[in-house]
Amino acid sequence: MLKVSELLNLRLGKLQSAVTDWGQMVSKLQSLATGEGSAGTGGVNASELRAQAENAEWEGQNASVTRQFVTKTAAEFTDVVTEARSVHKILQDSHDDLKKHKEDLQTTIDRWAKHNVHINENGGAVSSVPSGAAAGTAKIEPATQDEVDRAAAEVGRILSAADEIDRIAARALRKHAAGKYNFSETGYKGLEDADRKQGIEDADAMLKLAAKADGLTDAQLKHFNEVAKYQRDNPAFAERFATKLGPEGTLQFWRSLADPGHGDTPTGDRAKILATVQDNLGLTLATASRVDSRAMQEWKDGIIAAGDDRIKHPGIMSAPYGYQVMSSLMTKGKWDGAFLNNYGDSLIAFERSNKQAGPDWLWGNPGHTAQLDYPPNTNKPDNDPVAGFMEALGHNPEASLDFFNDSSGKGAKDDLDTVSNWDYLVDKDSKDARTWPLDDNGKTTGYTNLGHALESATLGYAYDASPPSIPELGSEAQNAARDDRTELMEKVVDHYKTADAIEKQDGIRDSLTNMAAGHIDSLNYSMDNMGGSGDLVDRDGLFGKDAHRLRDFGETGSMQFMRALGADEDSHATLSVAQQVYGSSLMTAQGDDSDSAVAAGLHSVKMHGMLDESRIEAIGKEFADDKTERNLKLEQQGAWRDFAAEATIGVAVGVSTAAIVPAGPVAVVAVPLAIETIGGAANTQFGNETLQWLKDHEFENHDEAAQGIDKAKAEGRQNAMGPLLNYVEAHNMESGEVRKLMGTAEDAYNRGGRLSDTDDARGW
Repeated sequence: MLKVSELLNLRLGKLQSAVTDWGQMVSKLQSLATGEGSAGTGGVNASELRAQAENAEWEGQNASVTRQFVTKTAAEFTDVVTEARSVHKILQDSHDDLKKHKEDLQTTIDRWAKHNVHINENGGAVSSVPSGAAAGTAKIEPATQDEVDRAAAEVGRILSAADEIDRIAARALRKHAAGKYNFSETGYKGLEDADRKQGIEDADAMLKLAAKADGLTDAQLKHFNEVAKYQRDNPAFAERFATKLGPEGTLQFWRSLADPGHGDTPTGDRAKILATVQDNLGLTLATASRVDSRAMQEWKDGIIAAGDDRIKHPGIMSAPYGYQVMSSLMTKGKWDGAFLNNYGDSLIAFERSNKQAGPDWLWGNPGHTAQLDYPPNTNKPDNDPVAGFMEALGHNPEASLDFFNDSSGKGAKDDLDTVSNWDYLVDKDSKDARTWPLDDNGKTTGYTNLGHALESATLGYAYDASPPSIPELGSEAQNAARDDRTELMEKVVDHYKTADAIEKQDGIRDSLTNMAAGHIDSLNYSMDNMGGSGDLVDRDGLFGKDAHRLRDFGETGSMQFMRALGADEDSHATLSVAQQVYGSSLMTAQGDDSDSAVAAGLHSVKMHGMLDESRIEAIGKEFADDKTERNLKLEQQGAWRDFAAEATIGVAVGVSTAAIVPAGPVAVVAVPLAIETIGGAANTQFGNETLQWLKDHEFENHDEAAQGIDKAKAEGRQNAMGPLLNYVEAHNMESGEVRKLMGTAEDAYNRGGRLSDTDDARGW
């Protein structure tokens, strides 16, 4: 990988001189070859000599030797022009691309420096603030960890792209230099063409390795991984590799590698190598699936057709279905959407047609299973192909949304009743619901994969996107897609509105929390309709319903959904941060309209009251007989402020309409803001001060222990009151007005608590 200094100090002047020199060389050689070009004089050239030699009446040895020599030499002039033109284009494209990446790197470093992020030599990032003397009286805020991570990721992408250019260009030039005795009759039209041809060349080499199947040594598998690391996103490499293997060959290749039957399942170093092979092979095939060619369409059709075939291996009786082998390769990368939906239709129809076996026996029959996922004994989907397919949907939001809005049993040949995919996969209370297979520990790891698919479908970005990005609005197609996502989210809210519904699907809670945080705007909108009064109080105007394409999920259903999630410690942490971020932006969006700003703030306070009551009630039930343990749990609840301290709250107003908020130890979620992207009320002094107040004060007490229920409630109120306190300071309100507003806010907080209150007196 290139170093930062290597790219920044790259002397492009010498490369530009080489480009100029080779351009002139092409012109001169063209003149010698054909008489054309800027250096052409109309004199003798190789093309004319060749024509004269071919038309002359030669006798004796001249008829064979001399004529052949002249014509072959003349052809060499044509080849040298081809090669020189190829070198010129490679150098020209390399110069232009490297220049752009060099400029992008400098711009990126300068931009992040303004946020107190320093980029080191290796492309890493650290928070760095000026010394006290340098800062003077200015207040300097250190960068958040999220900012540091995003800076490093951005720089890494630039360095990686520049490194790729260097690799492709160097390989192309080395190939030209390899011929000692003649010039190449073929060349490259540029870097893109070189990348394509190199991909095909590497694919052919890897196909020879693939022919060895389970006979591949560890060293050969490592070589495959090295090549695939660079070429797995190259469409030419991916298409060539997939189509030459063929659909059956692709399935057989992985099946034979993963479970060769030489005794024990591969372990140790071999298992680690195979884990990387599985990822690289899957990413390669995902890239191939997006290539629009007849050969790839035939491959995709063949994969689906082979889904119900047994993929055998010599000497082993156990033979998994093609669906199982294919799904184990679909957990990485973004697969073609049309293929995913066709594959999913076929998979679900096949599973449903085996009614007597049921999914657990169909996919878990010990006589047909195989070790297909590496490393073994992880939380991967294992032999359930539907779970692996859900992971693929989790990386393709558009395909996932289409799939959950679709159904199986439509075709006349499958003789199945039409059942919606939602009812079959999600709704356990449906008579048609799928029985998800259990693992060896009696749990259903597939619900985690189901959650990932629902996340991408409802949020519009891959569940593990880093950083995530909310799809834009504006065009008719963008707005329609947003409406489809919120329509599906309404079904999610309605279905998972009880703790029992969530607990029935162990492993899905984290995804539901991310979905709630990502739709916190519509949930807030839905909760502001007391007794159906939303229209009378201009709810649409306060929340910007049309501009943000909000949806009413129903007041009661939304409250129940938030309560069911808020009872959990981690979910409460994430949703509390999301609510504070959104509530602050909603106040900011009201601009100078003080009545609306106060209304927005009070509504957010009510939402906090509801979330806090849900969590406190859950703690009371969990530790009803032990006051000490109960208070300890409430003390731990204060730790969510540590978690919240990682949130990107100080968003540059006018640049983003989402704040990135941590959600669990790995995932992050884009929380929507009620601030327009360009201009508007968001640029007022109050707007800026609201966001700055959060950054200055929100997390100051994250190290304080919450001693008992009263303290926990007090801290919850303090968190809820942040935006209103800033409003008071920004507007220099009189003490009497402040007292009245605080009393109203307390009532709002308590009303929110009563909304989610069921029986918090139990055990107290």
